Amino acid sequence: MKCKGLVAIDKGLVEMTEVEAPEPGSGEVRIRMATTLVSTGTERAWVMGYPNAVPTFPHVPGYCCAGWVDKCGEGVAGLAPGDRIACYGLDVGHREIGNVKAHWTAKVPDGVSFEQAAFTSLAQTSLQGVRKCRIELGESVVSLGLGIVGLLALQFAHANGAAPAIGIDRNAKRRDIAKRCGAALAIDNGAGGWEKILLDATDGKGPAVVIDNTGVPAATNAACAMAADYARICILGCPRGTTDFNFYRDVQKKSITVIGAHAVDSVPIGRSHPCHWTYLDDARTYYRLLLDGRFTVEPIIDKRVDKADSAKAYADRLENDFESLGMLIKWE
Repeated sequence: MKCKGLVAIDKGLVEMTEVEAPEPGSGEVRIRMATTLVSTGTERAWVMGYPNAVPTFPHVPGYCCAGWVDKCGEGVAGLAPGDRIACYGLDVGHREIGNVKAHWTAKVPDGVSFEQAAFTSLAQTSLQGVRKCRIELGESVVSLGLGIVGLLALQFAHANGAAPAIGIDRNAKRRDIAKRCGAALAIDNGAGGWEKILLDATDGKGPAVVIDNTGVPAATNAACAMAADYARICILGCPRGTTDFNFYRDVQKKSITVIGAHAVDSVPIGRSHPCHWTYLDDARTYYRLLLDGRFTVEPIIDKRVDKADSAKAYADRLENDFESLGMLIKWE
């Protein structure tokens, strides 16, 4: 069986073409897509072949999907054709139909739209990083880099008791969105005197937690430099390359804890544990916060395209638009 999908046929070259849609295997679910979300930073890295991303072409990009269950493979329980579902899967991508492991799916409750559900995998990515920081009520938290993951992490930190929750980014549009997403303060780290603004906001100590969403290796140095003594630094964005790092000065002398937090691949399967929840349990938390009105993704969506227009929009976004946020592709 074949279906339409976006395919990187070579480095930087994306087209809409036919892709295989095989029968779901054991433990898999076949999804008929409604909406997929472009995770611009990660997908750009893979399509363009950045460091720490090693695609084999042709490459089907994308992993943030929402739609309906089309068919269940052997051994899948609790799901049935027609169920509204969100999923994560590197083998799914931006396509009409695809298969995904059942443990990387979540039923979408009434009241949550497919657009909101398409953010589930990036919400889970952000939430697992925030959980690992073990934020205590009243601690100051910085979300460094306000792309999609940074804006989601900011909201989860705020919901988890961060006070103040602070966003840092050089882009004015993203700082404005951060304020709409619950930031007590949004700081331009490209402006002079920003370090004093941050110190004043954190009682002269620096933030207790810094969540680095940038994907820029050198940002880890900046995160440690701004952090308070005994702070936690969470590396949530995937660093694209290496950097020189003075552990004695930046980590040891300040007794800083550095936390690695890598997306869905780093979470348990089957059962949640303290600070290490499953994909499904994190997804359910995201949905509850949405339904309670304590979380929003609407300000993060900056483009919606139909599948017929998606190849050009995708190529433009990956090659030219480095300030973009959430682009949604409508498949039905």
